[in-house]
Amino acid sequence: MDSGLLLVVLLGGAWYDIREHRIPNWWCICALVGGFILTWTWALPGENLWQLLLYGGRILAVTVLWFPLFWLRMIGAGDIKLMALMAGYLGFRAGARAVLYGFFIGAVLAFLKMLVCRNLHQRLRYCFAYFRRLFLTGERMPYYEASRDGRTVVIPLGFCLMAGYVMSLLYYGG
Repeated sequence: MDSGLLLVVLLGGAWYDIREHRIPNWWCICALVGGFILTWTWALPGENLWQLLLYGGRILAVTVLWFPLFWLRMIGAGDIKLMALMAGYLGFRAGARAVLYGFFIGAVLAFLKMLVCRNLHQRLRYCFAYFRRLFLTGERMPYYEASRDGRTVVIPLGFCLMAGYVMSLLYYGG
């Protein structure tokens, strides 16, 4: 599918994520509809319906795969929508590669942020305590709450996903 349109979608998502700490539903819906239109338009004659089903299936599969992290409030719903769109537009292999690059970039940024803020030890203790409580009690508590944790611990994953896509484009081509 069109790598330029996906780049615009991810740039917009990154901008919203940095600016507002969320990615609006209307933005993701427009990107989803754009993907359906491109899929229908670029499919070979007679394969339109099959290609639409594949596109929608990839979107659904990625959403279901990453939903538990949203359920635990570790990532936002908009981040999952962007990952699903990446798989929808690129296919599973290229989409997974771009998402993994985005997660790697996010991990590096998070680590550097913790070093600069001098809270690496605190955040690691919190992470281990969270998972220990989750596994021992089965109690689901949000990993992140803005009122408790503040915005200083947030890494805009939408930006990281966009950077991962750009990194993937540079390394593997469009």
